Amino acid sequence: MTTKAMRFLEALECRTPDRVPFVPAIYEHKGWFIGQTPSAIARDAALLTEAALSEYEQVRADALVIGVDVYNVEAEAVGSKVTFFDDTGIPAVAEEDAILQGGRSVHECSVPNPRKDGRMPLFVESARRVAGKLGKFVPIRGAVSGPFSLAANLAGPLNLFTMTLSNPQRVHDTLDFSVRVAYEYGRAFIEAGCGVIVFDSQASPDLLSPAMYKEFVLRPTRDLISRFRALGVRHVPLIIGGNTTAILEYYLETGANNILCDFSADVSRFLEECRQHRVAFRRNIDSRDFLTIAPDEVYCRARTAIGESRGYSGFILGTGVVPYGTALECLLAAGTAARSR
Repeated sequence: MTTKAMRFLEALECRTPDRVPFVPAIYEHKGWFIGQTPSAIARDAALLTEAALSEYEQVRADALVIGVDVYNVEAEAVGSKVTFFDDTGIPAVAEEDAILQGGRSVHECSVPNPRKDGRMPLFVESARRVAGKLGKFVPIRGAVSGPFSLAANLAGPLNLFTMTLSNPQRVHDTLDFSVRVAYEYGRAFIEAGCGVIVFDSQASPDLLSPAMYKEFVLRPTRDLISRFRALGVRHVPLIIGGNTTAILEYYLETGANNILCDFSADVSRFLEECRQHRVAFRRNIDSRDFLTIAPDEVYCRARTAIGESRGYSGFILGTGVVPYGTALECLLAAGTAARSR
């Protein structure tokens, strides 16, 4: 195992790595490294592979995620329509293009096959190629949608939120179906030689109340993570953006051993609770203005975040989603901060 892989593993297991691992959130920005748009790399396995390899070569982060328009892939494979763009716009499912609009039941939908349906095979194949080249040097993880975020792209976010009040059973049914879909996609990544990382930011308290998270999201999320663990996956991260302080209790009950403390969340609470439960957490620095600020400012933010960790062995330095076109120097400044003693 290389130093980089060992460093990340030690942080995930709350041992003491040689330094703080650095894992920026690079998804659509992958295309920038090879002069391609997000939509281009999201529809071509060769381009996505090239972009991921170039990202690693230039940024040298401590883990690599295979994902671009993270929340769309499974929903598209089920039947939702994704809109792609010729410019730097991020592919998206419009509310009216969600497969369950118009009263269609999830019971009419089939769980897609990651080997042949939609763009699932593209991402799995890219993950396989990247793992074949870099798997000995750095952890590679396939991006999987969490249950609520996938349900939002199946039903449409506004429709889903409305149904939590008007038809809660339909929401439960959609979430259970989402678990099955995400599990099959994640299993394909695992069979390709990768880990998985689960994204579920539609379930953030910025959008969904803590009581509704407990009622609708906790059980299916715990189910999905336990299924991955049953496949022998030791480390299953769960990424929920926004200020998740209000759901931290439930976040820790999901079974994920690596969670996200976004820049708007209370790092002191995360530090206290994660230390008690021996759960690793990634602390994001704010990336919303990366297109306009100087690398020195990024470095200062990163050093501040590391200071807030108080030496916690399960701490990982991250960023919010890196905007397309961010200068490499900004990412390197954050990496330098992680390597500084």
